[in-house]
Amino acid sequence: MLVRVALVAMALCASAAGQALGQEFQGDTSPATVNQNAAEGTRIEERTLADLETGMDAFVLSSSQARTRIRFYLPPNTYSSEAWLRLAARPASDSSNGRIQVAINGGEPIIIRPQPRSIEARFALFSADIQPGENVLEVSYGTDSATTGWIVDARRSQLRLTLEQDSPITSLHELELALAADFAAPRRIALVTDISRERATLESLVAQGVALRAGSVPLFGGDEANADLIIRLAENDRLNEADRAILRTGNRSQGPEIAFSEGATPRLIITGRNIDEAVAAARLFAARSFGGYGRSFVAADAITAQRLGRPQVRDARRLSANADLRTLAASGLPFSADQGSRTAVQFTTRTRADRFGALSVLARGALVSGEAWLYAWYGEEHDHAPANHNLLIIGPGSSSIAALGRSAPAEFGAAMRAAERSRGQRGLMRLAAAAYADESATPATPEDGRSIGVASLFRDAEQADRWIGTLTSPELSSFEAASRSLARSNLWHALEGRAAVWSVRGVTPLDYSVTAPGLRERAQEFALDHTRDAAFMLFGIAFIMLIRGIWRRRRVHAS
Repeated sequence: MLVRVALVAMALCASAAGQALGQEFQGDTSPATVNQNAAEGTRIEERTLADLETGMDAFVLSSSQARTRIRFYLPPNTYSSEAWLRLAARPASDSSNGRIQVAINGGEPIIIRPQPRSIEARFALFSADIQPGENVLEVSYGTDSATTGWIVDARRSQLRLTLEQDSPITSLHELELALAADFAAPRRIALVTDISRERATLESLVAQGVALRAGSVPLFGGDEANADLIIRLAENDRLNEADRAILRTGNRSQGPEIAFSEGATPRLIITGRNIDEAVAAARLFAARSFGGYGRSFVAADAITAQRLGRPQVRDARRLSANADLRTLAASGLPFSADQGSRTAVQFTTRTRADRFGALSVLARGALVSGEAWLYAWYGEEHDHAPANHNLLIIGPGSSSIAALGRSAPAEFGAAMRAAERSRGQRGLMRLAAAAYADESATPATPEDGRSIGVASLFRDAEQADRWIGTLTSPELSSFEAASRSLARSNLWHALEGRAAVWSVRGVTPLDYSVTAPGLRERAQEFALDHTRDAAFMLFGIAFIMLIRGIWRRRRVHAS
């Protein structure tokens, strides 16, 4: 019994560390819920109305605000065979009445007459009114008397579509429209590259270009079999015969080229006669729109092609004079200034999974910047980043980079210790729970303790005009899981301070320049740093008491 008490004591000590790690926060707000088990050629997707209309958590239907229009987009050649809406709403008062009408593209409306109480109505819409391209869902209100209306919860209201594609995408123009669609968009992107001196540059530019077209961060990976879009990045000589046949000449490119091939899985080739031309092609992909273009895009086409994304404000660099993580999360500054011309991005990833996670946070940086970091330097951990560039280090174990080690503020160290403690307290909680676990019980599925990361932004101690930032994770944590949760959720916009710890539970900022830690905070941190020592000490005391009790009992029996 004392052993079990000791295990519980260990868990209670360790759980105190968790209280330092943040408020409740909504996690992954990935664009859609997709049913992959639908019939071949058919997919079922759900989107909340809040996802379709950015920044709208709820809207009012009343006599003064009689209608709300929500736009959503389908890829070319895609139609809906079935459409359902789940509408969650509550009355503005006990006397609310009237009619709520829902129509798509001005078609015949569905009319409901709810009673004055909270509702969650689910009903079919006229799917024949839905078309490829832009669609408008209109929710309106009507009443025959002066009365209060309804408040619609956009986060709980969902549009569910069953989608079918009449014919495959056939051009770069259609691919760009598909990536930007709200439903049936390619979301699993396979990046297929070879090991080369420019691998980091190729993947970084392409990841940013995909995100800018999609308006969100997709799922980057290397699994071609399960991908919605395959992107092959290589110089001509490394392409296979089938990929070279896609090029404009049908064999080899005459310079930087981007080529497209339809099929069961669309395929995009980004190439050149050598690795430098392949990088130039990747830069074209991140800089120019494919609107109006067919199966290939070459350097000469960039003269007339529209710019991809939106230009940053002029003199943006001056706006980052007092930057912190909130600045980075809102605009990508200081690293995004002048399209990254004074920025070095260094990856410290060692596995493919971590690499795709790093590309995800970089893509999110491009999204908030409005344009790709076209002129940044990209490299690996063993490469030497330009010393006169701002430095952004992405990946686990970023402390191994000398520039970070010599300049990191106290907040970064505190954040890393907090992240380590958070991992430890989860393991101890599971250990304590196991003491009372029923052997026949189903294994628990707790929040994944591995998904935790640390962000920091500060000035270089040796160069006052140089910024250093990092997005990293502690040992034994999954950087891939942590970086994906940050890049694909609203956790990103909660970053602030000189350092921050993030997990699926929330974001905890640290900034001693705003509030220096007092004696109480330092004592608290010291106690938390020695949580495990205290837990094992309690366990040891309990064990000694157990042995002492057995020894005393034997003495009593002996006498």
